[in-house]
Amino acid sequence: MKLLVLVQNYPSNENPYAMSYVHSRNIIYVENKCQVDVLNFSTNEQYNYEGINVLPEENINFENYDLIISHAPNLKNHYRALRKLHSKKIVFVFHGHEVLRGNLDYPKPYSWVKQSFIKSQIQNCYQIFKLKILTRWLKGRFSKNNKLGMIFVSDWMREKFVQNMGFYPEDFVRTTIIPNAANSVFINQNYNPKNGNLLADCVTIRPFDDSKYALDLVLDIAKENPKKTFHIYGKGEYFEHNECPENVTVFHKFILQKDIAELLNNYSCAVMPTRFDSQGVMMCEMATFGIPVITTNFTVCIEMLKEFENVTFFDLNDFSQNIEFINRGKIANKTKFNSYRLVDEELKFFHGL
Repeated sequence: MKLLVLVQNYPSNENPYAMSYVHSRNIIYVENKCQVDVLNFSTNEQYNYEGINVLPEENINFENYDLIISHAPNLKNHYRALRKLHSKKIVFVFHGHEVLRGNLDYPKPYSWVKQSFIKSQIQNCYQIFKLKILTRWLKGRFSKNNKLGMIFVSDWMREKFVQNMGFYPEDFVRTTIIPNAANSVFINQNYNPKNGNLLADCVTIRPFDDSKYALDLVLDIAKENPKKTFHIYGKGEYFEHNECPENVTVFHKFILQKDIAELLNNYSCAVMPTRFDSQGVMMCEMATFGIPVITTNFTVCIEMLKEFENVTFFDLNDFSQNIEFINRGKIANKTKFNSYRLVDEELKFFHGL
């Protein structure tokens, strides 16, 4: 099977984290004897990244492929490139923003994250316009009986699609729910804490200034547990506008994905709340690795992690709780986010179109 994968951005030597969850899939497609090319709308030059050919749009002949996979389809590029293809098999993979209403869906930003009123209103109008165009386009494809499939990374994501697009996709096309897989390092390695030689009790890895990642809730837990120590990794201006409790140490840096598992062995618990997420891949990877994880009882968190004995859910509105009782020594679930199992589900879905 010849696959063409459409992405707004893709990993490169200069930027190895751009939509890396798509690259992880592509590697396994190749292992399954598929031919894979990537159309990266953000590049003007062809390059090869870890065995995957990445091309600019001008180098692509869509007729050369058996199936087109569009990740997080946007109007600017995906819609423009695909709207004239009436006879190709296409699978859309919905990750989040592409069927969400921007500011109208996401939680209220922190006070210091400024956006002018006019710009905010323009963006809100665009989000509504985007959904109308996407709805009209998809329904037009349905009426032509084209081979079309949809993958959602969570049932919550599918429900948001129905809510914002105004129709049930199953009435027209084949759909399925397949989450993003965990990076292999979290599958192949197991949590092995350095007892007696930990860097701190709890760890959080989050962008600081995006309110959906709820860094304020991490600090609430830290204040409620003054005898526990917390390390927070990430970047942003949060601590230029908010006090840092004495039991919290902040590291203004991101951690390479390949190094996160080893870092987690230096802590007894990961605190990873969220106010809004279509899956929460890093949270899922930590739970898969085996470290005890504290997160919010947001709908998608429960959907993704309810089978994990090492995960504790706190209510979003009552997150600052004592954490002495967090369970230790639970066996991690290595199956749910296993990349080979999930890609096998995707390939079966592709062949069924």
